[in-house]
Amino acid sequence: MTRETIIEKLRNKYANLGLGDDVLGSIADLILTGNPTDETIDGVVDGVGGSLKSIQSSLDKARQKPTDEKKKPEEKKETEEKKDSTLEEKFEKLLGTVQQLVTKTAIDDKKGNLVKALSAKNIPEKYYNKFLTTVDYGEGYSEDDTVKHMETEFEDFKQAFATEGAKGGNPPIGTGGTEQKGQALKDIERLA
Repeated sequence: MTRETIIEKLRNKYANLGLGDDVLGSIADLILTGNPTDETIDGVVDGVGGSLKSIQSSLDKARQKPTDEKKKPEEKKETEEKKDSTLEEKFEKLLGTVQQLVTKTAIDDKKGNLVKALSAKNIPEKYYNKFLTTVDYGEGYSEDDTVKHMETEFEDFKQAFATEGAKGGNPPIGTGGTEQKGQALKDIERLA
């Protein structure tokens, strides 16, 4: 997935907002940090729509002229600087929100694909659910390696259980366990 492809998708989807390539390019760069695939890009593009509309709204407000023309030139400069800093703060906040959304979407997609792959390998959900929270879906993530690792661990678990079984402690008193013979009689004599 290239930056230009994402910009083109954003431009086609949100042409009515009138945003420039610089804003769309920034959003495309954020989307690329989540490593979107051809299957997930449409969902990600739909997901950033609210953020793009907020950016467009903020830009429109910043473009509007103040209604009070009687302000002194110095006051106008201060107001403009405040607006610029406020706009920058809003833009940075929106970019942070978009980044979080892109990251969460990417992690959810990777997690869903991992669950499908584990189910296809007939690994029970009860077994792999405890591992899903420990998987690092960051840069070094490889679905194939993770599936192989979990499959190997599950096979080792099955083999160990088949070989050793569910070993427990000593049988309860009075059940006829080898070390427990006569223990019930001793307990009765002690109580009498």
